[in-house]
Order: sequence, then C-alpha cells, then structure tokens
Amino acid sequence: MRLKEIRLQKGLSQKKIADELGCSPNVYSRYETGDRQPSIEILIRLSEILGVTVDYIIENCNVASYALTSYETELLFAARSADIRAKEDALMILQNHSVKNK
Repeated sequence: MRLKEIRLQKGLSQKKIADELGCSPNVYSRYETGDRQPSIEILIRLSEILGVTVDYIIENCNVASYALTSYETELLFAARSADIRAKEDALMILQNHSVKNK
C-alpha cells in the first residue's frame, strides 16, 4: 500500500489521519507498515481523507486520479469541522473571489 507515500506527499501526520479515521495513531501506523490490513470501509475513508482512489492506495494503478494538495486537504478538514454557517460563508467567499478573477 502507498499510505505512507501519499501521506507524506500531502504533508499530513499520522495523528491527523488517525484522528480523521477515529482510531489511534498506533493503529494507523500499523496500516502503513502492513502489520494490519484496513477494512474496505477504512480504505474508502482513507481515499476520501487523502483525496485519491482506493485503487491508487492499494497500488492497483499508477495515477492518482483526483489528488488534492496539502492546502486543499487542510481546507477540507477545516470545512468538515465547521458549523453550517461557517461553511456557507467560506463557500460564498471562495465563489465570489473566483468570479472576480475571471
């Protein structure tokens, strides 16, 4: 599996990913080393967190079809923990800014 490689490319810590998964950093570390195999549910969640396909994580393909930058990943983490009003405000600001730059 490419978990460590992808995590390092994204600039994320094991703790950050473990927190998103709802597991301990030790459990996540064992996924990276291959000492423990994640369930399909965990693989799907990892693909969402890391912004790549499950196929890419398990080395079934060589192209990360929708890889997010570390900045985009941070935005995603922040959005997930924000309340609905903050999400709406942030989206409106981003949309307004992109319109002004066109």
